[in-house]
Amino acid sequence: MQPNRISPFRAPLVVVVTFLLALLALYPGASLRGQSAPPQVSAEPRAAAIDGEVSDLVLKGKQLEITYRNIGSVATPIVGELQVLDADGEVVGAVAFVEGRRVDAGKSEKFKLAMPSLAPGRYTLFALVQYGGPALAAAQADLEILPPDRRP
Repeated sequence: MQPNRISPFRAPLVVVVTFLLALLALYPGASLRGQSAPPQVSAEPRAAAIDGEVSDLVLKGKQLEITYRNIGSVATPIVGELQVLDADGEVVGAVAFVEGRRVDAGKSEKFKLAMPSLAPGRYTLFALVQYGGPALAAAQADLEILPPDRRP
């Protein structure tokens, strides 16, 4: 039986490979991590977002239903008005449907109002809401009122 002989290069090779693996483990770009970076904490407070939208304007029988959503991050008081424009773009009627109601962030409110009495013709309905932001929230719907002899 021959004695086990260790190659004279084996020991230095093991040391070099171990050293290289240790360097690789310490190099920050060498490892893959399955976690995300911790969130950055800002010294400045986040500004409150004020935003809203009129998400629905629906005629249900003789009532209009207007849905307003506060899509901002703070509660805001709102003022809303329905405007009726004729085919020439002239305002022929306006009805307030809400004033000073506070809507919490992320919440929706539905407002119902009686449909204004209008003569036969084509109209555009605008639901406008002032929510304290840089613009108005609005929705529009086209409406045609037929003369009594043409109604189904």
